[in-house]
Amino acid sequence: MSPPPPGGSTGKSSIVRPTPGGPFSALIPSMWPQEILSRLASVEDSSNQPEFRYDEFGFRLDEEDGAEPNSSKLRSMPIPDDSQTMLKWQAHLEFATNIESKNNSGVGWTQPIPRSDKLRQLVRSGIPHSLRAALWFRLSGAAAKSHNAEFTYTDVVKTISNDSNAPCARQIEKDILRTMPSNACFSSSESVGIEKLRRILRAISWLYTDIGYCQGTGMIVASLLLFMEEESAFWMMCTLIEDLLPASYYSNTLLGIQADQRVLRQLLSSRLPRIDYLLKQHDIEISLITLHWFLTIFASVVHSKILLRLWDVFFYEGSVTLFQISLGLLHLREDCLIDLDNSAQIFNMLSDLPDTLDDPDELMNNSFDIAGNLSEVAIEGERRKHLAYLMAEQGALINPESATNLPFQSIRRRTLSRTKSMLGYLFWGSMLNIDESESDKSKSKNVAQTELVSELREHVLRIARHFNGIDSRYNEVLLTADYSLDSHKKDHETYINVARRRNRRAKALLDFERHDDDELGFHRNDVITVVSMKDEHCWIGELNGMRGWFPAKFVELLDERSKQYSTAGDDSITEQITDLVRGFFCPSFKRILEHGMKRSTLLGSACHPWLFIEEAASREVERDFKSVYSRLVLCKTYRLDEDGKVLTPEELLYRAVQSVNLSHDISHAQMDVKLRSLVCVGLNEQVLHLWLECLAGCTSMVNKWYHSWSFLRSPGWVQIKCELRILAEFGFNLSEDWELAIKKDTSIPLKEGVRDMLVKHHLFSWDL
Repeated sequence: MSPPPPGGSTGKSSIVRPTPGGPFSALIPSMWPQEILSRLASVEDSSNQPEFRYDEFGFRLDEEDGAEPNSSKLRSMPIPDDSQTMLKWQAHLEFATNIESKNNSGVGWTQPIPRSDKLRQLVRSGIPHSLRAALWFRLSGAAAKSHNAEFTYTDVVKTISNDSNAPCARQIEKDILRTMPSNACFSSSESVGIEKLRRILRAISWLYTDIGYCQGTGMIVASLLLFMEEESAFWMMCTLIEDLLPASYYSNTLLGIQADQRVLRQLLSSRLPRIDYLLKQHDIEISLITLHWFLTIFASVVHSKILLRLWDVFFYEGSVTLFQISLGLLHLREDCLIDLDNSAQIFNMLSDLPDTLDDPDELMNNSFDIAGNLSEVAIEGERRKHLAYLMAEQGALINPESATNLPFQSIRRRTLSRTKSMLGYLFWGSMLNIDESESDKSKSKNVAQTELVSELREHVLRIARHFNGIDSRYNEVLLTADYSLDSHKKDHETYINVARRRNRRAKALLDFERHDDDELGFHRNDVITVVSMKDEHCWIGELNGMRGWFPAKFVELLDERSKQYSTAGDDSITEQITDLVRGFFCPSFKRILEHGMKRSTLLGSACHPWLFIEEAASREVERDFKSVYSRLVLCKTYRLDEDGKVLTPEELLYRAVQSVNLSHDISHAQMDVKLRSLVCVGLNEQVLHLWLECLAGCTSMVNKWYHSWSFLRSPGWVQIKCELRILAEFGFNLSEDWELAIKKDTSIPLKEGVRDMLVKHHLFSWDL
C-alpha cells in the first residue's frame, strides 16, 4: 500500500498554518497543533508575549529542563530546502527511476531507487526537507515492505483494538507521556501525536513478540511521526526492526545492542587509540553513554536538525552509520578529552558531547573522514563474533569463531493475513484442506524453522546449565544432539531397559525421628531408597547406609525411572526449574507444535496444539484397543506401570493426556496450562522425545491438522526429537498440577506430643 505524499494539504479551509520558518513549520500538516497555533496567532495580533516559545519541530524553548539540546547557531540555521538542492534531487530521481519527484499522486513511490555513488553523495549532503519523508520511506525499503506485505497497518490496528489483553499495553501507557514531554505534539494526553504514538507502539509490541515494548522504540516512533504520516512511520519501524538493525537489538536481553557496544569499543582501539587509552586509564565504560545513542538511533540525543541529517544517511546506508557518527563525535572532542585528568570530568564531558554539536556538516564530514571506509560486511562479522562471546559468557555452548549456530538472526513476526471471504471459513473440512499461498510463503519457511530449532536448542541448554550448576553428577552429560540413525534405533530399547532397571525412591515430606533400631529416621526432603512396599502403611527403606521401616504417608514417591534424583529438577525445592521449563521451554516447544498448523472453523482462528495432541493420542491407542485397554485397566488396578512398566510411549501419552484433562478441567484450566503440564509429565518420564515421534508418526492426524510445510509433516521433526532427547538425561520431578489452584488444608493439626506418641505406637490414622 503506497503512503500518501507526506506534507500534503489537508484540504480544510479553517486550518491554521504555521508561518514559514516559525514554530511547527517543519512538521507535517497532520501534526500541527491547531489549538497552540491559534493561540500563537492571537498573541501576535495583540502584541502580547506567548506563554511558551516553540521551534520548528514543536519543542519548547523556554524550559531549562524540558527543551531539547540546542544552541543559538542551530536555532538560527534554516532547514535546507533550497531550490538548487531540490533541482539536483529532482534531476537524479528522474534520471534514475524515470519518476517525477514532484508527482503528488503517490504513483511510483514504492519502486526502489537504484543505489549509486551519486545517490550516496546526495544523501550525505542532506535531503530536502519537503522530500525527506518520502525518500526515507523509499531509501530504507519501507515502501517495498508495505507494498509486498500480506496485511495492512489497518489490519494490525483492528486486531489489537479487539484484543483486551494486548501485550505491553500497561507499560506503554506508563511511558507514553514521558516519551517526548518537551514537544507540544506529545506533551499531554490530548496532544495531537499521543494517539498515533500509542497505536504504533501497541502494533509493534503485538507484531514482534520477541521484542514486545522497548522504551527506545518510543522515542524513534515519536520522532518519525513529526515528519511522516502514521502508517508510513509504522512501516519505517518494521523496516528498522527487521532489516536495518540486528534481530536482537530490542529484545528483552538487548544482546544485539550489547554486541554493538563491544564492536564500538574495538573500533575505538584501532581508530581512536588515544581515547581508548584514556578510557582504560580511568576505567570508564563507554557503553554507559553510547548505549542510549544506539538504542534511540540518536533521537533525543542530538538536536533535531542534526538528527535529520544523521537519519538521512542511516536510512540509506544502514546501521554502520551509528558507528561512523559515534566515532566522528568522539573524534571532534578528542583533544578536549585528552586534556582532562579527572575521571568525573571525562565522564561528564562524554555524556554532554551531543549537546556541544552545532554544525551538522562538521559532524558528518568528520565522521566519514575517520570511519568512512567501514562496511556493513565488516561490522556484521564483528557483531557475530561478539554476540557469540556474549552468549558464551551466559553459558551457551557456541563457538565464537562460527556464526552458523547463533540463534535469532532474524526477527520473528506474527502472521496476519488479509481479510478473506467468510465462505472459506464456513466448513472445518474445507479450511483444513486448503494450503493457501504456500508457494508465496516458501521462501521464509526454512528461515522460520531454523529460528524455532535454535530457540528450542537454547532453552534446552539453559536447563542443562541449570542442572550442571546445582548437581555435579550431570557435568559429564553430552549436550550435543545425536542425529545418527543408530540413535533412533536405540531409543525404544533404552526405554524398555530403563523400565526393567527402575528403582523406587521417595522424598520425605517431614522430619521423622528414629526411636527404635528397626525404624528409619530422616529429615524433610531426604531421598529414601524404597526396599519394600508390600505393606500399605509401613514401607522399608534405606538412607545413608541405615535400613528400617517408616510411615508411607510421610513420604512422596518420586516420579522417576532409572535416573538419579536431583534437587535441581524438583520444582518443590528449586523454583528456578519451574521458570526454565514452564516459562521458557514450554512456550518454545508450543511454537514448534504451532508451526504450520491449519486454521479452523467459522472465524478462522488458530488451532491449539492441545486439540491435535488429544486426537492423535486417542488415534494411536485405537490401533490395538482391546489389549491397550486391558493394560490400562491393569495399570490402574495393580500399578503394573510401576512394577512391570507394560505401557508403550503411545499408551503413556494417552494416559497422561487423560490424567491432565481430568485434573485440569476441574480447575477450568486453559489449554496452554494443560500443554505445559503434559510436557512436565513427559520430562518426568524421560519420554518427551518419543512422544514427539508418536505424534509425527500419526500420519492421518498430522495431515489433517498441519500444512505440508510444517515441522510435523517435514523431516524437521527428527531434529527436534534429537534435541529433546538431551533432556532425557536429567532427573525431573515436576508437579503436574503446579499451575492449578492450591486447595486449602482444612484439617486441624495434632499437638506435637500427641502426634509423636501415636507414631511411636503405630496408633495413628494414616491421613496424618
